[in-house]
Amino acid sequence: MRKLLLVVLCLFLASCVLPVKPEDKFKTGDYIGGVKILATNFNAKSLKLKQQNKPWKDKDILYLQATVGSLTEMAQKNIQQAAATDYDTRIKNYQLLLALKTELEDKSYSSYIEQYLSLYTVDGLKESLAMQFYQQASAIVATNSHDYLRKAKLYRQGYEYFNYKDIHKRAEDNQKLYYKTAAQEFYADAQADVKERNYKQAAENFRKAHEVYLPLGKYKDSAKLADIYEKKWRTIEAENQYQRAQAIVRKAKHLSEYREAASLFSAASEVYSPYGNSYKNATKLADVYARKGQVQIFVRGNSYVADHIRSALQKNYVSFVSSASAANLVIDVSMSHGQFQQYKENIETHDKHENLRVGTKQVADDNGNMVDQPVYEDFYFKQYSVKTVNEAEMVAEVHSSGLYNLNRSYSAKSTSSQTYYWFDGRVPRKYTAFTEGKLLGREEQFGQARENLWSQMRGDFYEMSRALANL
Repeated sequence: MRKLLLVVLCLFLASCVLPVKPEDKFKTGDYIGGVKILATNFNAKSLKLKQQNKPWKDKDILYLQATVGSLTEMAQKNIQQAAATDYDTRIKNYQLLLALKTELEDKSYSSYIEQYLSLYTVDGLKESLAMQFYQQASAIVATNSHDYLRKAKLYRQGYEYFNYKDIHKRAEDNQKLYYKTAAQEFYADAQADVKERNYKQAAENFRKAHEVYLPLGKYKDSAKLADIYEKKWRTIEAENQYQRAQAIVRKAKHLSEYREAASLFSAASEVYSPYGNSYKNATKLADVYARKGQVQIFVRGNSYVADHIRSALQKNYVSFVSSASAANLVIDVSMSHGQFQQYKENIETHDKHENLRVGTKQVADDNGNMVDQPVYEDFYFKQYSVKTVNEAEMVAEVHSSGLYNLNRSYSAKSTSSQTYYWFDGRVPRKYTAFTEGKLLGREEQFGQARENLWSQMRGDFYEMSRALANL
């Protein structure tokens, strides 16, 4: 049953989708896209009419003829009026004519637009397109690799339509000229980079010269020079990082400075990694000063608070150790239950009054006819309420020593309440005793107080974390 309902729903949704119209595409200038929608729509109509054994409607035929006619005339006009160098316009409109031909030919409705479809052949249109690409590419005077690449692409695009003259050979020749010219340009740029001592960029350009020329073979000594200058810039960069780290170590007084030095030693090792495991002893020194810059924390006491403290202080330069002797920051934390009490607040009393309809009575109207008249009565009554409150308190103390001193006591409470309402006097039937709110049990109340306690404490530990980052 569910599958049937799903199928019905899908069919319903499909019927609600508005059909796409060719004009939607025409308005945006996508005439070929519009032609494809036109063909799709008429193919669907053709199939439906065949199944129903019905002829085409006059309005559909007139619409098809008008649309195809206007598109054909527009394309012809654009081709004829395009400037001699406006190859893009002619190509675009020949593509439109080709789309009309290929999408709408050999269909059940094709005979109605034969006067337009018969104007061109598919091969003729493809040859015209190839000629336009050929002429466009030939008109480009190449002065750099990008020009040769553009010429090659245009010749190749034309060849995809039709093998016009020597279009294929020209595509291949210009592609090779692109490889050669691009390699020359990259090589020259690399040589200029070497003079400027920009060895990293030189290596990249020598590599590009080598790679772009690969379809034709090896280009000079570009691969060799790429390797030479790759190693050269990496060696210089590694040495710079290494010396910066050494300079910091010589003056270091703070943990953060040792960590900075470790990062630089690590960077020196990383940049030189293609040529070995480490640059000099950079990897070893990175490890040494990373450990020297570590904040080693020992937290003991209440496990709930201790876990939250570790989470608040967790950083890549922080280690949590298992003994106070191994730590440079010791944090002692305690937490205990404070008072738990349940109490009732004073009873509150509110006077209530409502004028309610209680029935009807027969009375004479102005014409002497007996009609029903509502009867209302006043109800005066009292509403009473009493609130029961559960309150729990948690307390904690923190004492830290070493890199950071924090000595503070904390306390936090949590409450829950439940209010009971009842009524007295002449009470309408819709009013009955009821309860609002929920009282938490003892352990649940203490659990909420514990969460409130950590919310109060955590700001101090985030501040501690910020301070440790700069020590």
